Amino acid sequence: MQHFLDCTYNFSRGILYQKDEEIIEINLTSIDFIRKLVSNIKVRKISSWLKKYFIPHEENGYKPHFLRRKPVSIFLLGIVIIELVFLAQVFIVFDKTSFLASVLPGVLTSLANENRAENDAPPLMENILLTKAAELKATDMASKGYFAHTSPEGKTPWYWLGQVGYNYSMAGENLAVNFFESNDVAQAWMNSPTHRANIVKKDYTEIGIGVANGTYQGRSTVFVAQFFGTPIKFIYKPTPTTKPISTPPPVVVVAPTPSITPRISPVTTQVLGEAVNSLYVVNNNSIFSNLKTSAQKILTSPREYVTYVYLAVLLIIIMALCLSIFTKIKMHHPKIIARGLALVAIVLALLYVNIKVLHFETNVGVSDITANAISAVAK
Repeated sequence: MQHFLDCTYNFSRGILYQKDEEIIEINLTSIDFIRKLVSNIKVRKISSWLKKYFIPHEENGYKPHFLRRKPVSIFLLGIVIIELVFLAQVFIVFDKTSFLASVLPGVLTSLANENRAENDAPPLMENILLTKAAELKATDMASKGYFAHTSPEGKTPWYWLGQVGYNYSMAGENLAVNFFESNDVAQAWMNSPTHRANIVKKDYTEIGIGVANGTYQGRSTVFVAQFFGTPIKFIYKPTPTTKPISTPPPVVVVAPTPSITPRISPVTTQVLGEAVNSLYVVNNNSIFSNLKTSAQKILTSPREYVTYVYLAVLLIIIMALCLSIFTKIKMHHPKIIARGLALVAIVLALLYVNIKVLHFETNVGVSDITANAISAVAK
């Protein structure tokens, strides 16, 4: 016979008793009993903790611990640390290091594929040549301080594709500058009909993204170039061997005429043949890779996730305030309520600053080129 808290368990008979010997459950195994006991203890501890920290009652002096001076000070310190880390991420890590350039392309590719999945389009594969072309374009814009599909020297997007030797049947380009975080870029592109058309176009199979730090309109910023493409396809067929008419001399076989690889014009839209060789970045769908992608999304969209944290904090504070104000108790403590209201005011002020004051209008460009043989060129 074993005794636990206010109940008794008979292992031989599998019967659980209370102190008054009333049978409350029969045919329990010892493991079931232990599980239920542990679960009961956890529920009691949690309910006791919630009552202590959030509900005013006689045992806590009608002063919920959550809104007392020390917990409020710790909570406020945590909010300040979160805000400082957020500002450091945006104005130091993003602006003064190459972190964003190294992480953002992968994040934007992931976001593009998520948008394509929502529109029943197949995922895009990262192509090394397209990525290189996008890096060249982004670097050119950053170094010369312009933002357009056509450079001051008249170089169109297709010039950069030619520089890296990417032969395509169709291609498109999206640009972005003056953004605050990765989600700003993705959302701005999806809000623009022509940029959206590039992202969700089912005919595209490959993608490449380049990022560069530079100055635009007197302000330090990050330039993004995004290329989409469908590689041109060939079948190289040697000229068939001609079989001569049989004659007494030995049979002479005419050697096949070598195939000549045609020079591809970037304005061709005809798909030739069936086979194609492309340079892909292999996407690993392992759990580690998915966790890495999720972490990168958080790191490149700090404002969005800090906003989520602040909203959760605000909800907890409001809940504590409501319990302190509207619970029927003998007395209310003005200081407790004042601390809660002060925390609400601080969180609301930080939300306003982060969302409104630190908001940049993402520029996704206006097209000044025409290319009737290029599919869905971004405007």
